[in-house]
Amino acid sequence: MPVEGWKRYLEFLDDSPYSMQLLTSNLAPKSPIERVQAFRIDRLNYTLFPFQQKILNRVGGDALIVGLPTGLGKTYLAGAFIARESALNPCRILFLTPSVPLGVQQTLFARRMLNLKDAYFISGSIPPERRRALNVWNAGFAVTTPQTFYNDILSRFASKIDSAKREGDPIGYLAQIFREKGFTFPYSLVIADECHGYIGETDGYSILLAAKACGSQILALSATPQLHAPGRLQELKKVFGQIEVFSVEEPEIKVHMPERVIALVSVFAPPKLLAVYYQLDKVIRVYRDRVKKAYGSQHLRGYCRNRSHWLCVCLLALRIMKSRIVEDGASSVLNYGIWKLRELRQPVAELGGKSIYDTYREILRGGFNHKITATMNILRRREFEKAIVFVESVEAAKQIGVMLQKDYGVERVAVLVGKGGMTMEQQASALLQFRDKAGILVCTSIGEEGLDVPVADIEVWMDPPGNPKKWIQRFGRILRQSGGKKVAKTYALVSVKTHERNKLLGTKRRVEGIYGFTQNLVEEEPPKAPAKGQRTLSHFMGGG
Repeated sequence: MPVEGWKRYLEFLDDSPYSMQLLTSNLAPKSPIERVQAFRIDRLNYTLFPFQQKILNRVGGDALIVGLPTGLGKTYLAGAFIARESALNPCRILFLTPSVPLGVQQTLFARRMLNLKDAYFISGSIPPERRRALNVWNAGFAVTTPQTFYNDILSRFASKIDSAKREGDPIGYLAQIFREKGFTFPYSLVIADECHGYIGETDGYSILLAAKACGSQILALSATPQLHAPGRLQELKKVFGQIEVFSVEEPEIKVHMPERVIALVSVFAPPKLLAVYYQLDKVIRVYRDRVKKAYGSQHLRGYCRNRSHWLCVCLLALRIMKSRIVEDGASSVLNYGIWKLRELRQPVAELGGKSIYDTYREILRGGFNHKITATMNILRRREFEKAIVFVESVEAAKQIGVMLQKDYGVERVAVLVGKGGMTMEQQASALLQFRDKAGILVCTSIGEEGLDVPVADIEVWMDPPGNPKKWIQRFGRILRQSGGKKVAKTYALVSVKTHERNKLLGTKRRVEGIYGFTQNLVEEEPPKAPAKGQRTLSHFMGGG
């Protein structure tokens, strides 16, 4: 299948003003930083919402924000926290991020919103000897990944830090070690973004322990509820004296939030696609019986990690394909290796003597993805400044992205995928494109957490999220009230006569039970677009 349309988009990102190679170069120090810098932030280029100010008032000098859902502005709170603390004394700020794309975003935030033109991104792409020559850690506002900072500053204490993690009082143990060695932590204030990865044997956790042992202030940010787990919470209490938990349902927050609405849009899948869907179910039942007989019934539950159990591998692949073929549309499973399975190539009476595979290929020729048409119709018929389309399948995301770019232009549609589809640098470029010019972002689950996706007016879920965490992360992208927005609306597409409606409603119930996060559910007919001849899959993924 031609992929020229997708290649052209990646080339556009690499050559655009959003290019990560260009940005990381521009955000790094150009000449040696001769003196140790410290900053006082005099002015912010934004104001906090009242609920954000109330949260900030509850955050002391050494706190961890846990359970502050995506969309409530953790980065804006961090900036206001830095301004508050630096007003008392000039601060040296270390801003830790888990990835290069997020590091670039946070550096741009500091320069644009905190008025810190000398905020620098110190990435691992700068060779160690070059970092030493530039005296990068003299920077008063350094954004970096944990590994880069740890390698330069703390690696010589690796054995002592590892020993400290096994101590009942790791902070006291390290404080004594550092005093004996004459070591002081080079930053007075540490911001740890997406800190749910900073537990255990990680460079991030080592940095937090060292900073606390030397008396630095720490503000760690996370939207991941898993931090409530007893083991993680115990580790966090070794570092943080104050742990604050916030929920979108708290009165002082909820009053400033727009109404949350899920518009359930029923989509009719082609009859042949439904026939394939049900025939796949029959093949799955055959493989369930084989797995049970060969390995035991326990292998029918969850995910078997034994790669030598080829029956389990086939069963899992069939289950995934059956879900994806309706959730993300037929074309999303085009390149699945499981199509080679013998049972999918044999004639089936219910399919008119054709095999499941041959019937599937006919579907692609007649109408390759029923969900894409419905999604595009929603976007055509709704007014928005920014819209996000979430889709699980990388292939489907590429397809609808290229199609939308043909309608709206490449600059107006950003696409963000993981799993080898884009480099980290291209992912960050796509986000900056959406933040700047693009009105539509198409993204896979990589956009659900760990990256600072800008706020949007509406969302379209081409597939129903399978777990509560995905649900919360997706919804958080439209939660912020901006421009007088009264309603945060998500369009959730479900294929009629399939499992999708039950999956969506089941996840919604779990979200409400676990997080207390509520939203109104309304039924909505799929909007009709002006009739057009259906173009082929090759047309959209090729060049026309």
